[in-house]
Amino acid sequence: MNLGQKIRHMRQVRGLTAVALAKHARVTSGFISQLEYSQTVPSLQTLERVAAALDVSLMYFFLEESRQPQVMRQRQRQLIHEGHDGSRLWLLSPLPPQHLELALLELPRGAVSWSTVRSHEGQQCHWVLQGTVRADYEEHTYRLEEGDSILWDATTPYRLENSGDTEVRILIAMAPASLWKYGSEEASNGAAMPASAG
Repeated sequence: MNLGQKIRHMRQVRGLTAVALAKHARVTSGFISQLEYSQTVPSLQTLERVAAALDVSLMYFFLEESRQPQVMRQRQRQLIHEGHDGSRLWLLSPLPPQHLELALLELPRGAVSWSTVRSHEGQQCHWVLQGTVRADYEEHTYRLEEGDSILWDATTPYRLENSGDTEVRILIAMAPASLWKYGSEEASNGAAMPASAG
């Protein structure tokens, strides 16, 4: 969609008439019509007012055409690390990565995961789906249980330990994406493997 089509689409999604949008953006309805049919180029200030009236970020108008959703089936998951203690790290988000990456960490009873080799710029959020976790970050220790989450700076190494009696499963969100690089390095060393069909 071009700029005009995006404005018309968002106006319709918001249930606004061209007159109502014009009023909120402090322009004429004729200007909105010209804008929607690409017959005029607005100033940045005017476009900011239109964006505010439509309750969207100004950047929405400058983004390239959005991609269709990408589905990753369970059988397509990539196992990017498997530890000697039975711990496994699965990449859940499709490749190539965009700005956000999702992974699933599985820690058997007593297993430990270190982040040192995977430290990167950005942030990570861990959500405990199952089990009890001891999380060590610098000199602090946190006990996390099912349903708890923790957000931290990914440049600082951390340690995760399954401190309970059952397997731990942790959903990890990373921004920007970085695990796929680690997975590529593992693959080059013969350590990564595709997930078995499930």
